[in-house]
Amino acid sequence: MIGMWWNKKIILIVLGVLGVYNTAISQEVNATVQVVAPRVQIANKEILVTLQNSLQQFINNRKWSEEAIANNEKVNLTLFINIDAWDNDKFQGTAQLQVTRPVYGSNYKTTVMQFNDEDVGFNYREFENLEYQENMNMNDLTTLMAFYVYIAMGVEYDSYATLGGDKHLARAQSLVNLMTNKPGWNQGDGKGFRNRFYLAENLSSPRFKEFRELSYQYHREGLDQFHEDPNKGRKKITESLQKISQTAQTNQNSLLQKIFFTTKWPEIVEIYQGATTAEKTIIVRLLKDLDPTNLQRYEKIKS
Repeated sequence: MIGMWWNKKIILIVLGVLGVYNTAISQEVNATVQVVAPRVQIANKEILVTLQNSLQQFINNRKWSEEAIANNEKVNLTLFINIDAWDNDKFQGTAQLQVTRPVYGSNYKTTVMQFNDEDVGFNYREFENLEYQENMNMNDLTTLMAFYVYIAMGVEYDSYATLGGDKHLARAQSLVNLMTNKPGWNQGDGKGFRNRFYLAENLSSPRFKEFRELSYQYHREGLDQFHEDPNKGRKKITESLQKISQTAQTNQNSLLQKIFFTTKWPEIVEIYQGATTAEKTIIVRLLKDLDPTNLQRYEKIKS
């Protein structure tokens, strides 16, 4: 698929220059945003709907890079925001970011990453104009949205090309650097190391390069091959997980490791249901070391 993907890019650029395909080129992100506040008494509940629609339009109507993207190549993200506290214009809560992409040759969409942000705070007035400018914090809320978008673009691009998301992840890291004096953006915010600071740091650090390479090996060399040869695709996934063993032992319980297996364990169990007995034994033994938290779930592979 990667060859087709790049060929498609070249064709789109050429047609765009010729003025033939301009109407099909659009913004890079297809976002679905949901904002809820089930445990908070807000006099004007409509503000949540307004906020939800404004955020979705803000993300989807903005150009986030210089690249020409066709509609069927958009980065798909879902953002679920749960408001826990509210005081006039100030909102506090959590957010869950989910990034998905299609698996080549199938109708199946795989979740590339799911990240829970436990420390989300921002000010918002209903019908407020949401503005954003690169390398500047014009608004805490739009800067937060930009961070999620760049993370989503980075991890999705990593799944199509080795370290393909470098440029977008660097932008996410620059936003963390910009927001160091703001709550929710620092080392000690959130729950332990599960916060925006460490997410950007891990994705930018050479120490965790193998976890980013894992994304390409798992998705492009593994899942995308299942339509032609499931056994070959499964073998590539096993090899990709074996490659991160040393990094996982050196950096035990790293954020990227936690995110990967929290996101992928249901899919991994499904993938290996059709494996040989020997393959099942190998992968369960490997997963016991890589993700002991879900060991009982992986035991189902043997059944």
